[in-house]
Amino acid sequence: MGDGRQGLRAKARGRRFDTLAEYAQDFLAFIEGADWLFPGETQTHWLQSLVYGFWKECYVDELERMLAEEEKTTPKGKLKKLAAIIAADHEDWERYPDLACVSSGYGQRVREIFAEALDEAEHDLLEELALTPALQEALRKTVEFAYQKEWFHPRDRSHVVIAGMGEAEPFPILLEYEVGTLAAGTLRYRKADETRVGEDSDGTVAPFGQREIIDSVIQGIHPRIYGQLMRAAARMPQDLEDYDDEDEPEEIEERAEAFSQLVREEVLRPYAKPLLSAVSALPRQDLAKMAESLVNLTAFFMRMSADEEQTVSEPVDVALLSKGDGFIWVKHKDVRGLAYDRSIGA
Repeated sequence: MGDGRQGLRAKARGRRFDTLAEYAQDFLAFIEGADWLFPGETQTHWLQSLVYGFWKECYVDELERMLAEEEKTTPKGKLKKLAAIIAADHEDWERYPDLACVSSGYGQRVREIFAEALDEAEHDLLEELALTPALQEALRKTVEFAYQKEWFHPRDRSHVVIAGMGEAEPFPILLEYEVGTLAAGTLRYRKADETRVGEDSDGTVAPFGQREIIDSVIQGIHPRIYGQLMRAAARMPQDLEDYDDEDEPEEIEERAEAFSQLVREEVLRPYAKPLLSAVSALPRQDLAKMAESLVNLTAFFMRMSADEEQTVSEPVDVALLSKGDGFIWVKHKDVRGLAYDRSIGA
């Protein structure tokens, strides 16, 4: 990773951009061009694994569930059911917008470049069904959709957060990107969110990753409990005389969203406002201490949780970024020292 950092520093040395978004685009372009991060063989293996898993979970498992409900189905009947499953899935895909960072023919290019890997995945998963050419084409159309559309497989998704200021920007900005892996020479990503300090907002707390504990501190309620309350409230009839035990799921979802919006406006935001106002008034050193405390609190609760994998732990790196002083480490772990301590403990 040291070589990667040095390469990025060498590339960026002396370069200045007016906006943070331009810095972000430059960084993502560097990752896209770093073949040593994602060699061709690695790209092929990863794509094949993702496609195999998607076909199995969305198509084969669903087909087996349908077949289990019937006494007997002919081979032709199995193919017909599989075709219907894929067709319904493609209708859902059509609703997704195209990913802005890729060209219009990118999905087609992916299926062509990785054609052999797709053939192997199909053979390993679906050889017994003797697929027709139309079904084989439909499976590959799914791959086109998966790489062309604004969608990321859960196993192929990460987040990159970039904070700072461009040369022409007086106030700090935070940009969050949803990022996939490299395939066919292209890095798939989209801007998921942004936070700006300015006239409308003079301070905020923006958690990422395992954010539930920090959200609980800011909002006064754990997100999981909040979600359960919203779902329960949506199922409660406003008038028992009008109660229908067979309400449509869409109606329940609409009631849940309406009630959730009401709670956010009337309860959560007023609760969070004093905290965020205090954050905007804190000195920089106190902001650093607050950030470290929130991360340490998250790490403690994750250690105590039996049903979640812990991805946050000490020691915590803390840095300050300002227009005048630039980037300053407030607290930075000694990686070499940590490795030495652990080797002694072992």
